[in-house]
Amino acid sequence: MRIDQRNGGASVPAAGASVTIDRWTYGVSPPTGTYGTWGQNLNSVTGPLGFPYSLGFQSSSAHALAASDVFEFYQAIEADMVSDFAWGTSSAQPVTLSFWARSSLTGTFGGAIQNYAATRAYAFSYSLPTANTWTRISITIPGDTGGTWVMSGNGGALCLVFALGVGSTGSRPAGAWGAICNSATGAVSVVSTNGATFYVTGVKLEIGSVATPFNRQSLAKSMADCQRYYTIMPLWFGAYAGGAINIGQPVILPVTMRANPTITFNSPTYTNASGLAVAQGSNISPGIYFQSIAAGQVNAQTSAMIASAEL
Repeated sequence: MRIDQRNGGASVPAAGASVTIDRWTYGVSPPTGTYGTWGQNLNSVTGPLGFPYSLGFQSSSAHALAASDVFEFYQAIEADMVSDFAWGTSSAQPVTLSFWARSSLTGTFGGAIQNYAATRAYAFSYSLPTANTWTRISITIPGDTGGTWVMSGNGGALCLVFALGVGSTGSRPAGAWGAICNSATGAVSVVSTNGATFYVTGVKLEIGSVATPFNRQSLAKSMADCQRYYTIMPLWFGAYAGGAINIGQPVILPVTMRANPTITFNSPTYTNASGLAVAQGSNISPGIYFQSIAAGQVNAQTSAMIASAEL
Protein backbone atom coordinates (compact mmCIF):
# COMPACT_ATOMS: atom_id res chain seq x y z
CA MET A 1 0.00 0.00 0.00
CA ARG A 2 3.02 2.33 0.11
CA ILE A 3 3.43 3.01 -3.63
CA ASP A 4 1.10 5.67 -5.06
CA GLN A 5 2.62 6.91 -8.32
CA ARG A 6 -0.58 8.47 -9.69
CA ASN A 7 -1.80 10.42 -6.68
CA GLY A 8 1.19 10.96 -4.41
CA GLY A 9 -0.89 10.04 -1.34
CA ALA A 10 -3.69 12.50 -2.10
CA SER A 11 -7.34 11.76 -1.32
CA VAL A 12 -9.50 11.52 -4.46
CA PRO A 13 -13.30 11.83 -4.94
CA ALA A 14 -14.77 8.41 -5.77
CA ALA A 15 -16.50 9.70 -8.89
CA GLY A 16 -15.98 6.67 -11.13
CA ALA A 17 -13.86 3.57 -11.66
CA SER A 18 -10.19 4.49 -11.24
CA VAL A 19 -6.83 3.11 -10.17
CA THR A 20 -6.07 4.18 -6.61
CA ILE A 21 -2.70 3.43 -5.06
CA ASP A 22 -0.57 1.21 -7.27
CA ARG A 23 -2.17 -2.06 -8.36
CA TRP A 24 -5.51 -1.38 -6.63
CA THR A 25 -8.63 -0.12 -8.39
CA TYR A 26 -11.82 1.45 -7.08
CA GLY A 27 -14.63 -0.10 -9.09
CA VAL A 28 -18.24 1.08 -9.37
CA SER A 29 -21.03 -0.22 -11.60
CA PRO A 30 -23.47 0.98 -12.83
CA PRO A 31 -24.11 4.12 -10.68
CA THR A 32 -22.62 7.42 -11.80
CA GLY A 33 -21.75 10.27 -9.51
CA THR A 34 -19.57 10.66 -6.42
CA TYR A 35 -20.22 8.32 -3.50
CA GLY A 36 -17.22 9.01 -1.33
CA THR A 37 -13.46 9.52 -1.20
CA TRP A 38 -10.61 7.04 -1.46
CA GLY A 39 -6.91 7.43 -0.81
CA GLN A 40 -3.70 6.23 0.74
CA ASN A 41 -3.82 6.69 4.54
CA LEU A 42 -7.21 8.36 4.17
CA ASN A 43 -8.11 10.57 7.16
CA SER A 44 -4.55 10.06 8.46
CA VAL A 45 -5.64 6.82 10.13
CA THR A 46 -2.75 5.02 11.82
CA GLY A 47 -2.28 1.50 10.50
CA PRO A 48 -1.72 -1.62 12.59
CA LEU A 49 1.77 -2.16 13.99
CA GLY A 50 4.23 -2.57 11.15
CA PHE A 51 1.85 -1.30 8.44
CA PRO A 52 2.13 2.49 8.14
CA TYR A 53 0.22 2.59 4.82
CA SER A 54 -3.33 1.57 4.01
CA LEU A 55 -6.00 2.03 1.34
CA GLY A 56 -9.16 3.71 2.64
CA PHE A 57 -12.66 4.69 1.55
CA GLN A 58 -15.13 7.07 3.18
CA SER A 59 -18.75 7.25 2.07
CA SER A 60 -20.31 10.63 1.31
CA SER A 61 -23.92 9.45 1.11
CA ALA A 62 -26.42 6.94 2.44
CA HIS A 63 -26.78 5.14 -0.87
CA ALA A 64 -29.62 2.63 -1.13
CA LEU A 65 -28.15 -0.30 -3.04
CA ALA A 66 -29.96 -1.37 -6.20
CA ALA A 67 -29.79 -5.06 -7.09
CA SER A 68 -27.12 -4.51 -9.76
CA ASP A 69 -24.93 -2.07 -7.81
CA VAL A 70 -21.25 -2.87 -7.22
CA PHE A 71 -18.80 -0.76 -5.19
CA GLU A 72 -15.42 -2.36 -4.52
CA PHE A 73 -11.65 -2.24 -4.23
CA TYR A 74 -9.96 -4.88 -6.36
CA GLN A 75 -6.60 -5.99 -7.71
CA ALA A 76 -6.09 -7.93 -10.95
CA ILE A 77 -3.26 -10.48 -10.70
CA GLU A 78 -1.04 -11.64 -13.54
CA ALA A 79 -1.20 -15.35 -14.45
CA ASP A 80 2.51 -16.11 -14.02
CA MET A 81 2.24 -14.88 -10.42
CA VAL A 82 -0.17 -17.69 -9.49
CA SER A 83 0.78 -20.59 -11.76
CA ASP A 84 1.27 -22.87 -8.76
CA PHE A 85 -2.42 -22.53 -7.84
CA ALA A 86 -3.26 -24.91 -10.73
CA TRP A 87 -6.88 -23.82 -10.60
CA GLY A 88 -9.17 -25.28 -13.22
CA THR A 89 -7.43 -28.67 -12.91
CA SER A 90 -7.78 -31.74 -10.69
CA SER A 91 -4.61 -30.60 -8.89
CA ALA A 92 -6.06 -27.25 -7.81
CA GLN A 93 -4.37 -26.03 -4.61
CA PRO A 94 -5.94 -24.26 -1.62
CA VAL A 95 -4.85 -20.68 -0.93
CA THR A 96 -4.95 -18.45 2.12
CA LEU A 97 -5.93 -14.81 2.04
CA SER A 98 -4.75 -12.70 4.97
CA PHE A 99 -5.08 -8.97 5.61
CA TRP A 100 -5.83 -6.27 8.15
CA ALA A 101 -9.16 -4.40 7.94
CA ARG A 102 -10.88 -1.63 9.86
CA SER A 103 -14.25 0.09 9.57
CA SER A 104 -16.42 2.57 11.44
CA LEU A 105 -19.17 -0.05 10.97
CA THR A 106 -19.34 -3.51 12.55
CA GLY A 107 -20.67 -6.80 11.28
CA THR A 108 -19.97 -9.25 8.49
CA PHE A 109 -18.10 -7.84 5.49
CA GLY A 110 -17.55 -9.52 2.14
CA GLY A 111 -15.43 -9.94 -0.93
CA ALA A 112 -14.61 -12.43 -3.65
CA ILE A 113 -11.93 -14.06 -5.74
CA GLN A 114 -12.90 -14.10 -9.43
CA ASN A 115 -11.35 -15.54 -12.55
CA TYR A 116 -10.21 -12.81 -14.93
CA ALA A 117 -12.86 -13.78 -17.49
CA ALA A 118 -15.50 -12.95 -14.84
CA THR A 119 -17.33 -16.27 -15.16
CA ARG A 120 -16.34 -17.93 -11.87
CA ALA A 121 -15.96 -16.74 -8.28
CA TYR A 122 -15.65 -17.63 -4.62
CA ALA A 123 -17.47 -15.32 -2.19
CA PHE A 124 -15.88 -14.90 1.23
CA SER A 125 -16.99 -13.16 4.40
CA TYR A 126 -15.23 -11.94 7.53
CA SER A 127 -16.18 -10.22 10.75
CA LEU A 128 -15.17 -6.81 12.09
CA PRO A 129 -16.67 -6.92 15.57
CA THR A 130 -15.32 -3.61 16.92
CA ALA A 131 -15.68 -0.24 15.22
CA ASN A 132 -12.56 1.73 14.29
CA THR A 133 -10.25 -1.10 15.31
CA TRP A 134 -7.80 -2.96 13.09
CA THR A 135 -8.58 -6.69 12.90
CA ARG A 136 -6.35 -9.31 11.29
CA ILE A 137 -8.27 -11.67 9.02
CA SER A 138 -7.22 -15.05 7.62
CA ILE A 139 -9.40 -16.99 5.17
CA THR A 140 -8.49 -20.34 3.57
CA ILE A 141 -10.07 -20.89 0.16
CA PRO A 142 -10.21 -24.33 -1.51
CA GLY A 143 -8.66 -24.66 -4.94
CA ASP A 144 -11.14 -24.50 -7.80
CA THR A 145 -11.16 -27.66 -9.90
CA GLY A 146 -13.88 -26.25 -12.15
CA GLY A 147 -14.19 -23.08 -14.15
CA THR A 148 -11.81 -21.67 -16.73
CA TRP A 149 -8.57 -20.24 -15.41
CA VAL A 150 -5.52 -18.76 -17.15
CA MET A 151 -2.59 -19.98 -15.07
CA SER A 152 0.42 -18.90 -17.14
CA GLY A 153 1.57 -15.97 -19.24
CA ASN A 154 1.35 -12.21 -18.79
CA GLY A 155 -2.44 -11.98 -19.04
CA GLY A 156 -4.85 -11.73 -16.14
CA ALA A 157 -5.51 -14.80 -13.98
CA LEU A 158 -7.77 -13.52 -11.21
CA CYS A 159 -9.16 -10.52 -9.36
CA LEU A 160 -9.23 -10.14 -5.59
CA VAL A 161 -12.20 -8.05 -4.46
CA PHE A 162 -12.98 -6.22 -1.21
CA ALA A 163 -16.63 -5.16 -1.34
CA LEU A 164 -17.73 -1.68 -0.29
CA GLY A 165 -21.38 -2.33 -1.17
CA VAL A 166 -22.83 -4.93 -3.53
CA GLY A 167 -26.48 -5.49 -4.47
CA SER A 168 -28.27 -8.82 -4.56
CA THR A 169 -27.35 -9.60 -8.18
CA GLY A 170 -23.63 -9.60 -7.40
CA SER A 171 -23.88 -11.41 -4.05
CA ARG A 172 -23.83 -15.14 -3.26
CA PRO A 173 -23.57 -17.17 -0.07
CA ALA A 174 -19.98 -17.30 1.15
CA GLY A 175 -17.86 -20.41 1.14
CA ALA A 176 -18.24 -22.09 -2.26
CA TRP A 177 -17.11 -21.75 -5.85
CA GLY A 178 -19.82 -20.87 -8.33
CA ALA A 179 -21.08 -18.25 -10.74
CA ILE A 180 -19.48 -14.82 -10.89
CA CYS A 181 -20.11 -12.55 -7.88
CA ASN A 182 -18.46 -9.67 -6.04
CA SER A 183 -19.37 -10.29 -2.42
CA ALA A 184 -21.09 -12.51 0.12
CA THR A 185 -24.83 -12.31 0.72
CA GLY A 186 -25.70 -10.10 3.67
CA ALA A 187 -22.37 -8.26 3.78
CA VAL A 188 -22.15 -4.76 5.24
CA SER A 189 -22.54 -1.94 2.68
CA VAL A 190 -20.13 0.88 3.48
CA VAL A 191 -21.65 3.18 0.83
CA SER A 192 -25.07 2.90 2.49
CA THR A 193 -24.04 4.83 5.61
CA ASN A 194 -23.05 8.46 5.21
CA GLY A 195 -19.55 9.04 6.54
CA ALA A 196 -18.78 5.33 7.02
CA THR A 197 -15.15 4.28 6.53
CA PHE A 198 -13.30 1.14 5.45
CA TYR A 199 -9.55 0.54 5.41
CA VAL A 200 -7.42 -2.43 4.35
CA THR A 201 -3.69 -3.18 4.42
CA GLY A 202 -1.18 -6.03 4.65
CA VAL A 203 -2.97 -8.09 1.99
CA LYS A 204 -1.38 -11.43 1.16
CA LEU A 205 -2.65 -14.25 -1.06
CA GLU A 206 -0.54 -17.40 -0.92
CA ILE A 207 -0.70 -21.07 -1.74
CA GLY A 208 -1.46 -23.39 1.17
CA SER A 209 -3.79 -23.49 4.17
CA VAL A 210 -1.72 -21.39 6.59
CA ALA A 211 -1.28 -17.62 6.70
CA THR A 212 2.44 -16.93 6.90
CA PRO A 213 3.99 -13.59 7.94
CA PHE A 214 3.72 -10.70 5.51
CA ASN A 215 6.60 -10.53 3.02
CA ARG A 216 8.74 -7.48 3.72
CA GLN A 217 10.39 -6.04 0.60
CA SER A 218 12.73 -3.15 0.00
CA LEU A 219 11.18 0.03 -1.32
CA ALA A 220 13.18 -0.43 -4.53
CA LYS A 221 11.71 -3.91 -5.05
CA SER A 222 8.15 -2.71 -4.34
CA MET A 223 8.56 0.18 -6.76
CA ALA A 224 9.95 -2.05 -9.50
CA ASP A 225 7.05 -4.49 -9.07
CA CYS A 226 4.60 -1.61 -9.52
CA GLN A 227 6.51 -0.15 -12.47
CA ARG A 228 6.00 -3.42 -14.32
CA TYR A 229 2.41 -2.19 -14.76
CA TYR A 230 2.67 1.61 -14.61
CA THR A 231 5.51 4.09 -14.65
CA ILE A 232 5.92 7.87 -14.86
CA MET A 233 9.13 9.51 -16.02
CA PRO A 234 10.24 12.90 -17.37
CA LEU A 235 11.24 13.12 -21.02
CA TRP A 236 13.47 15.54 -22.93
CA PHE A 237 15.31 15.13 -26.16
CA GLY A 238 16.41 17.37 -28.97
CA ALA A 239 18.71 17.81 -31.95
CA TYR A 240 19.86 20.23 -34.60
CA ALA A 241 17.55 19.79 -37.58
CA GLY A 242 18.24 20.75 -41.16
CA GLY A 243 14.55 21.18 -41.97
CA ALA A 244 11.11 19.71 -41.41
CA ILE A 245 11.92 16.11 -40.50
CA ASN A 246 11.05 13.42 -37.94
CA ILE A 247 13.48 13.09 -35.04
CA GLY A 248 13.37 10.02 -32.81
CA GLN A 249 15.17 8.00 -30.18
CA PRO A 250 14.53 5.00 -27.91
CA VAL A 251 13.50 5.66 -24.30
CA ILE A 252 14.73 3.19 -21.68
CA LEU A 253 11.97 2.38 -19.17
CA PRO A 254 12.93 1.77 -15.51
CA VAL A 255 11.92 -1.92 -15.70
CA THR A 256 10.65 -4.37 -18.29
CA MET A 257 6.89 -3.87 -18.30
CA ARG A 258 4.24 -6.60 -18.40
CA ALA A 259 3.47 -5.86 -22.06
CA ASN A 260 4.06 -3.09 -24.57
CA PRO A 261 2.62 -0.13 -22.68
CA THR A 262 0.15 2.49 -23.76
CA ILE A 263 2.15 5.74 -23.67
CA THR A 264 0.76 9.21 -23.11
CA PHE A 265 2.54 12.56 -22.74
CA ASN A 266 1.43 15.07 -20.13
CA SER A 267 1.28 18.59 -21.65
CA PRO A 268 4.38 18.37 -23.86
CA THR A 269 6.19 21.57 -24.83
CA TYR A 270 8.34 22.17 -27.90
CA THR A 271 11.04 24.35 -29.37
CA ASN A 272 10.67 24.68 -33.14
CA ALA A 273 8.83 21.34 -33.19
CA SER A 274 5.56 19.50 -32.60
CA GLY A 275 3.89 16.10 -32.63
CA LEU A 276 5.47 14.02 -29.85
CA ALA A 277 4.36 10.44 -30.46
CA VAL A 278 5.29 6.76 -30.19
CA ALA A 279 7.06 5.33 -33.24
CA GLN A 280 7.61 1.78 -32.05
CA GLY A 281 6.18 -0.20 -29.15
CA SER A 282 8.39 -2.05 -26.70
CA ASN A 283 8.04 -3.18 -23.10
CA ILE A 284 11.53 -1.94 -22.21
CA SER A 285 12.62 0.58 -24.87
CA PRO A 286 9.82 2.18 -26.90
CA GLY A 287 10.72 4.49 -29.76
CA ILE A 288 9.60 8.12 -29.39
CA TYR A 289 9.69 10.82 -32.06
CA PHE A 290 8.59 14.36 -32.87
CA GLN A 291 8.67 16.60 -35.94
CA SER A 292 10.92 19.59 -36.43
CA ILE A 293 9.20 22.56 -38.04
CA ALA A 294 12.22 24.22 -39.66
CA ALA A 295 15.99 24.18 -39.62
CA GLY A 296 17.69 24.90 -36.31
CA GLN A 297 17.79 23.67 -32.71
CA VAL A 298 14.67 21.65 -31.84
CA ASN A 299 13.47 19.78 -28.77
CA ALA A 300 10.44 18.23 -27.13
CA GLN A 301 9.87 17.70 -23.42
CA THR A 302 7.28 16.73 -20.85
CA SER A 303 7.37 16.43 -17.08
CA ALA A 304 5.47 13.13 -17.30
CA MET A 305 5.65 10.44 -19.92
CA ILE A 306 3.18 7.85 -18.65
CA ALA A 307 3.50 4.21 -19.65
CA SER A 308 0.70 1.85 -18.62
CA ALA A 309 0.55 -1.92 -19.01
CA GLU A 310 -2.13 -2.50 -16.35
CA LEU A 311 -4.33 -5.56 -16.53
